[in-house]
Amino acid sequence: MAFTSLKLKSASGANRIKSADEAYSFMMHMRISDQNKPHWQMARQALNNAAASDDCEIRAWRSFRAAAAAEGWLLD
Repeated sequence: MAFTSLKLKSASGANRIKSADEAYSFMMHMRISDQNKPHWQMARQALNNAAASDDCEIRAWRSFRAAAAAEGWLLD
């Protein structure tokens, strides 16, 4: 399993994302205006392909982590 757990600040609305499925579900509950930001669009595209291979899952994890960091939601 290539998608490792990410801890998020409570301001994000979630505490921890443990899988690509949880990341996708989290994103689908975000406001549309947030979903349309370029970093979330890239993350959504990567998450849509996460099940194709381990490399795709790693790419999805990196994209989601980068998007959460861009929002300031990622805990160190």
